[in-house]
Amino acid sequence: MFPSNRRPILAPPKTKKCYRVAVDGEQCDGCRLCTLFCPLDVLEIGADTNRRMIHHAVVANPLNCLGCGQCQRICPTAAIFVNEVENQLEALA
Repeated sequence: MFPSNRRPILAPPKTKKCYRVAVDGEQCDGCRLCTLFCPLDVLEIGADTNRRMIHHAVVANPLNCLGCGQCQRICPTAAIFVNEVENQLEALA
């Protein structure tokens, strides 16, 4: 066959990646660094306290997460975990 110079007219659709953010409330020391460094306000400090009577970070807007990992890198106690998931339902779990 002859080489073809044909190209698709439309670019293939880009699927939006979804991420699940998990916070270990018992390990969190409530320093608020994650809430300051998150560009999309995915995390906030919750009203509940852990065993040490510290208000810890909770996931407020899980669908806003872009997976940048700023919160995970900045956490001094390594209490935040960001994982890529297949769909939005898994991100909410």
